[in-house]
Amino acid sequence: MGNEKVTGALVERNLMRDSLQLMKISEELKKLDGVIDAIVAMGTETNKEIAKQLGLLLPEVEKAGDSDLFIAIAAKEEQSLKKALEKAKELLSAPISGGEMEYVDIESALAALPDANLAIVSVPGEYARDVTMKLLEKGIHVHLFSDHVPEEHEVELKKYAFDRGLLVLGPGAGTSIINGKAIAFANAVRRGPIGIIAAAGTGLQEVSSLIHNMSLGVSHGLGVGGGDVKNYVGGIMTKLALSYMEKDPSTKIITMVSKPPQQETLNSILEYAEKNTTKRLVLGFMGKVEMNLPKGLKGRTSVARTLHATALESVRLVSPSIYEKVKDKYTIPFDKLNAMLKPKYEKLKSSQKYIRALYTGGTLTSESLMIFDLLGIEVYSNAPLKGQKKLDDPFKSVGNTVVDLGEEEFTAGRAHPMIDPTIRRLRLIEEAKDPEVAVILMDFVLGYGSHPDPAGAHLDAIREAKKIAEKDGRHLIIIGYVLGVEGDPQGFNEQKRKLEAEGVTVLPTNAISALAAALSALRGKLNDNRVREIYEGYLKASAE
Repeated sequence: MGNEKVTGALVERNLMRDSLQLMKISEELKKLDGVIDAIVAMGTETNKEIAKQLGLLLPEVEKAGDSDLFIAIAAKEEQSLKKALEKAKELLSAPISGGEMEYVDIESALAALPDANLAIVSVPGEYARDVTMKLLEKGIHVHLFSDHVPEEHEVELKKYAFDRGLLVLGPGAGTSIINGKAIAFANAVRRGPIGIIAAAGTGLQEVSSLIHNMSLGVSHGLGVGGGDVKNYVGGIMTKLALSYMEKDPSTKIITMVSKPPQQETLNSILEYAEKNTTKRLVLGFMGKVEMNLPKGLKGRTSVARTLHATALESVRLVSPSIYEKVKDKYTIPFDKLNAMLKPKYEKLKSSQKYIRALYTGGTLTSESLMIFDLLGIEVYSNAPLKGQKKLDDPFKSVGNTVVDLGEEEFTAGRAHPMIDPTIRRLRLIEEAKDPEVAVILMDFVLGYGSHPDPAGAHLDAIREAKKIAEKDGRHLIIIGYVLGVEGDPQGFNEQKRKLEAEGVTVLPTNAISALAAALSALRGKLNDNRVREIYEGYLKASAE
């Protein structure tokens, strides 16, 4: 009797609302007496899949279209259901208030803020060009948060901006740090001598946070967008950012972070850096990159292949003494890592052999895929690297699976999983039901804009996952990587404590976390040469 519930749904046709607002309404409804679960969302296939997993894919929800909004609620009895549905309609009709000033257009906003020199643009990609161009025409730098900006618009905006010395950070720029101020998804890192130029959002977050946690700081972190290092853009904003970092007296080291740039663009960026910079450079391009350094860069350039190595090398160049103190804390020697994990993996059944990595950070996803590839582990992913296998269905894992939950198929009509953990909580429980799963690997990204308590939001799902495994006589290893610093709104140490209290193994960097997942699934039986290559070629940088 105790498990009985009633369900109900409403569909509002052609009613569009921001995914973040809908997430907040869903959470408010879940707090009501008698409510078991609730989802308020746009009628996209992704949201219907989530409703299905919650047992709330009711007939009217199933018929909702992408431009329709649905409310689906499970309650203990009819009266609670009725009150919750009424409350949902009330919350949807209430004005959005956050204490911000609102303006009807750019002109009125600039009239009220005449000294403004930076704007954040977050509109649907097809409209971003017009808004951004108006700001550039007025001499204002732009952090372009919008995704799906047409390539020709990106090129047009960046060429116009470059000629006028204006930054267009993005599109799809999730993170920047300017004059010590965090923009969008960024962390509360201290100011310091290391400037970062990044075509990778969580890449910038990890490198800047690791530098902070190693006791140094960041002058600026400029997120130029992933498209900037592709040939259709040609590194336009990367080059302008290099010029700014070179001129900035507070920047002593220039660090670059990116997935591998396309070769033509990489060569162009290196030639520009040779002619227009004199400072030490750290090139943190993940994976194998064909690097033909111009003569003028040799002797002042270090090459790193992981975010881990990029942060450590940046610190080493500024302070060799700090580097010596922290290197073994962050690059845990293999024997020590194995000893730490052995008591856990010895509890696994022989049938448990697979890794399931559930990521919110795209750059972290790519780095883990690279580590698994180096170890010779066959992996499936919705965002595979060259030579790896693509999942037929991103909602269903196969063998060793690494999922980027920030990809479009998971975010259509939904807030990013760094903000809304619902989809990962459900996926975690599903993975725990698979008797062949040995290890679950997750990132917990802190900072401004992220969920106020990402670790806490997953605790019930972690407990349920462990209970599912225990009921089946299995041990389940969960490895977590907490990306952030103590000054973040969520508090680094508190997030780490919450996870460790539930038996989660928390490791210091994403690369080490991926290595630990592989080590656990394979019971320590990794190829010695491959492990040596990772430690020497990927967890350390090489000076050129």
